[in-house]
Amino acid sequence: MRRGQYPNPTFLNKAEGIRKKRHTKLVIAVTVLVLVALFVLLIRTGARLEKQYEQEYPDLVGAATAVTTEHTELPPLTPLEPTETQATVPTETEEALVPIIYTEPPVETIDFTDLSADPFEEPEPFYFRTSYPLQTISHEQRDVLLDVLKQNVLDYINSNPGERICFRYINLDTGETLGLNDLEPIVPAGAFALPIELTYWHRVDMGFASPQYVITYDGTPVPGSSSIIASLYPPGKMFYLRTLVNLAITDNDDYALNVVLDRSGGIETVWNYLSTISGYINYTENAIYTDYQGSLMRGTGRTSCYDMAAYAEFLYYGYLSQPDVYQSLINDLAYNPIRSPFMTSFGEDVPVLHVMGRNETFHAYTDVAIIDASEPIVLIVYCECASFDRALTIEADISGHVANFLNACHASDST
Repeated sequence: MRRGQYPNPTFLNKAEGIRKKRHTKLVIAVTVLVLVALFVLLIRTGARLEKQYEQEYPDLVGAATAVTTEHTELPPLTPLEPTETQATVPTETEEALVPIIYTEPPVETIDFTDLSADPFEEPEPFYFRTSYPLQTISHEQRDVLLDVLKQNVLDYINSNPGERICFRYINLDTGETLGLNDLEPIVPAGAFALPIELTYWHRVDMGFASPQYVITYDGTPVPGSSSIIASLYPPGKMFYLRTLVNLAITDNDDYALNVVLDRSGGIETVWNYLSTISGYINYTENAIYTDYQGSLMRGTGRTSCYDMAAYAEFLYYGYLSQPDVYQSLINDLAYNPIRSPFMTSFGEDVPVLHVMGRNETFHAYTDVAIIDASEPIVLIVYCECASFDRALTIEADISGHVANFLNACHASDST
């Protein structure tokens, strides 16, 4: 180009257009490559997570219509401390209680995409019978039979020195009571859901709580491993409080029970209310006792058969006077899918409204029930022994003595 001569504008415009087209094509090509790479990475990540999910939750893979879960432990409601023994001088030690509750695995359909609260369907209300047969023996004969019952249970306890057995019976019709070792500290485990919910429904009646309140599960780890909610549902899943109240009794769900405890004002508020009913053993303070192996134990979270029976008795009379307040709790106890060993003694046709507690760390097992037999009664049997199966046998055997006593009081051939 000669000096002083300017470039052709048309040529420059064409060159600029070509450069822009090349740049645009390059950007599109790079973008496509990035998208393809991300898509491949996403597929590989999904496959890896699916494989991991299958390994960790084999029972949930392909569960389009049902999910089966197993339950093991319900965590303590208050912090507890380790326990141990010394060979020479016993020392006071503490250990955290980790209750384990026996439950039948539920079968249900779960929609993991719908996080809204599922409505709770109340069952048909359970009603106690309105009349009971009259006893066919004299009061003097009944007193003798009650002494026989006491001796039979005492003999049973004494014949098993390697086990710790506590027992209390209350007749809700006559006021008759009988207890053996019923003032000793016990580990109630999940059975303590009964007095907690007794407090909760009282607070509902007072206007401090509502079963229609919606709780959102935030995914926070739950101590223990007995929570069907923590095991199956993703964070963000919502539940009506009524559902959690039910699961705390019928499924011994530790997450549900802790929410109910919180909505009841916390353990101090709960205990302040319960102590007005019965408070021989303070649940929030250390209790010292000797376990079934002869070890000296110390820790909070203990109660007694005397107290637990009193809570069940209070519920029964509270329901009779205020059925609208306690009907839901009565229903949950009556339709509890966990089978009580007391049914072995009283028969399958006799309503047993109960809640069980099971703690494998301390080998502690509890069943507390309101039994609508020929006479309405409260019965609680607590035992520390080698295994859960042995505990079921103990509870069935001792309840058998109680059933025999009531049958003898109503024997048709008695004179």
